[in-house]
Amino acid sequence: MSLKYKDYYTLLGVSRGAGEDEIKSAYRKLAMKYHPDKNPGNKEAENKFKEINEAYEVLSDAKKRGLYDQLGRNYREGQEFRPPPGGGFSGGPGGFQYQGGQGFEQFGDFSEFFKSVFGNLGGFSGGQGGFGGGFQDEAGGFAPPRGRRSNLDMEAELRLTLAELISGGRKDLSFSYRAGGRAETRSISVNLPKNITDGAVIRLKGQGAAAQGRTGDLYLKVSVEPDPRFTVNGRDLETRVQVYPWDAALGGEAQVFYPGGSLKIKVPPGSRSGKRMRLPGKGLPHKGGRGDLYAILEITLPEKLSPEQLELFRKLKDAA
Repeated sequence: MSLKYKDYYTLLGVSRGAGEDEIKSAYRKLAMKYHPDKNPGNKEAENKFKEINEAYEVLSDAKKRGLYDQLGRNYREGQEFRPPPGGGFSGGPGGFQYQGGQGFEQFGDFSEFFKSVFGNLGGFSGGQGGFGGGFQDEAGGFAPPRGRRSNLDMEAELRLTLAELISGGRKDLSFSYRAGGRAETRSISVNLPKNITDGAVIRLKGQGAAAQGRTGDLYLKVSVEPDPRFTVNGRDLETRVQVYPWDAALGGEAQVFYPGGSLKIKVPPGSRSGKRMRLPGKGLPHKGGRGDLYAILEITLPEKLSPEQLELFRKLKDAA
């Protein structure tokens, strides 16, 4: 199989020595620019958004980035890439290995290049082992301890948006896996409880592999999709809110979006750019309730100012 090598650093516009903050900042700017909400019906922007997310998925994860860097030393963007026989890439001391053709195929909007390199990282794996931590089934019960898992059990990562994490509801997904040397595809619908936590594991009874009249369970580990509008700090969220200079100086209102909705806040007179305003209970769920959302004010100007507005600013400058 021959694929085109993808330069994730070029996609995000950063150097290979870029740090975590630089990568995150570049991703946020590009994701905001190409976000589907800002480009409805624009297929080119949609594809660019997927590429940006794929690049960030790799470069923001130390293990994946290390593996990618090992591969990328000898390739340039656009060159053909052939996975080694069996897909046998191995990581460093962490002991990660991807053995192509085994386990389950990656699901989600990732390119064939990503899947050929990273395989089960973030995707499915078969057999025993597990995620660790607490397990919960759809009815709210707990799954059996790790040592009692069946070799017919399957595991997967369930990626949710911040809004889905908080609001719950039904989530449909399809995935492919190998059974007896042939590819099988299955579609399932998951009942998500409200305020499920990042890292929680949901057990779907009887949705695993089947053999000799027995059926295993499917375990879904919840992980949060990155959202360019928010920065995650533990259970708290941060978001940037733009206000006009006159509202910052005189006081006014600003609209703040949070996962699953929006509200208006009062901007106190004399607010400076960078002021943090706390919105309790609008962050991520956790065992004790919900974290907080911090709205960070950014003073901005309209794209075009009228002659009258410009004249008022001149008078303000003269009076300052």
